[in-house]
Amino acid sequence: MKLSCLVSLLEKNLLDVKVYSGDNPDRLSLTEVKNLASDSRKVVKGSIFACVEGEHSDGHDYAQSVISLGATALLCERRLDVDIPQLIFPDVRKNMGKVASLLYGDPASKLKMIGITGTNGKTTSTFMTKSILENAGLKTGLLGTVWCDDGVIKENAEHTTPEGSDLQLWLSRMVSNGCDVCVMEASSHAISQGRMNGVLFDRAGFTNLTVDHLNYHKDMESYFEAKEVLFKKYMRGAWAAAVNIDDLYGARLYKDFGNSTLSYSLFDINADFFAAIKKTSVEGMEVEIKTPDPKSPFIAKLPLIGVYNVMNALQALSLSWTLGIEHDVAFEGLSKMRQVPGRLERYLIDGGGTCVIDFAHNPDGLEKILTALRSVCDGKLSVVFGASGESDTSKRPMMGEVASRIADHVIISSDNPRSEDPSVIAKEVLLGAKKNSAECSVIIDREEAVDFGLGRLKSGDILLLAGKGPETYQILKEGPVTYSDKDAMDGWCRENGRGYT
Repeated sequence: MKLSCLVSLLEKNLLDVKVYSGDNPDRLSLTEVKNLASDSRKVVKGSIFACVEGEHSDGHDYAQSVISLGATALLCERRLDVDIPQLIFPDVRKNMGKVASLLYGDPASKLKMIGITGTNGKTTSTFMTKSILENAGLKTGLLGTVWCDDGVIKENAEHTTPEGSDLQLWLSRMVSNGCDVCVMEASSHAISQGRMNGVLFDRAGFTNLTVDHLNYHKDMESYFEAKEVLFKKYMRGAWAAAVNIDDLYGARLYKDFGNSTLSYSLFDINADFFAAIKKTSVEGMEVEIKTPDPKSPFIAKLPLIGVYNVMNALQALSLSWTLGIEHDVAFEGLSKMRQVPGRLERYLIDGGGTCVIDFAHNPDGLEKILTALRSVCDGKLSVVFGASGESDTSKRPMMGEVASRIADHVIISSDNPRSEDPSVIAKEVLLGAKKNSAECSVIIDREEAVDFGLGRLKSGDILLLAGKGPETYQILKEGPVTYSDKDAMDGWCRENGRGYT
């Protein structure tokens, strides 16, 4: 696209932009732009580089270097002393999604857009929804914490919700690959920072709101208000949403947007979608589900365990129902769902015991996964976990208390300590863990902690490795190092001559 055409689109869409083209008035019509990048490592010939001012660096400082990489224009907040066209906005981060949307031909308008928000359950809910939609014959892209999937290629995710520049590129790739739907996680950070500007949704889901990210949002009410913006600002047309009314904040959303929302619940039989667990084992659950269909209730089999996963399934079923998908197709889609990386990944260790890898990294998530595992554990339940550095410190003793209340053995280790001392973080977790009678150990080295936990496994026991999920690194004071819980488990099994399935 010629830069002059993009400028015309910006002006037509009433975006508050000032344009600097240098001394040559024809420069805009002579400049070709191919993509928009906010990461200098993604700049190629013909890129517009978005100079985002972040917490640790300022994109404006990279202007000269991206020009040498082939950038032909800049998105910036002030005029820079470089010989290149500049599109100047008061806030680059909040506008680059809109610019990218126009550059790529408004890809969101060509997809059925589904956004899922909440503290816990977003990832599993998106995978469930995708599995149902694809079983119904709808090619579906996915953007979330684990990976981004454009319908052909999957790549590890950099953020729960991509930056606006990357988000629009992924959507355009989905359109090019023939996707019908995009299912994506909408994080509170992304909503607050305007990363989703340029996208409107047809469907939305709300899982729950529990203590997390309070170092960013300051208090629970501010955290909720950030989530609520999805429903207030980012919906389009005859939109519909599915909300968990068992959650206090979900009930508030249902009250405020009831005409557009479906409710789901495990406690209120009058909810639009209601479920009761009939059978459970380490292999999964049999659940009776009431829906708006007069033929309900129906029996569904889920290849997952845990009450929280029933809630995730209810949300996926609610959203698919609003799209006209029959219940038998939806239930079959759920039954076919593969394990979500880092979400209740189960491995049966030869010689006895089960190892489970899960991303649970806050008090609510840890309580839910431990409660689910306790219900199917015939022996002792142990957990290895830590708390991340440079994040909400209030949740550290809370996580310790939750773990020691439900598990028999708590092994406090390191997560992503970043610049903080991991032993100090562990002491803060241990303060909460000592409130209960569970056996507690502190082993800072994560791999040693995993080895210790696996070495104690006996038949019927379960060991939960919590917090890291599918991550393939640990962020230490010195920077990222290669590490994954799955690799640590695999290494222990090989060293000890144990297989696993």
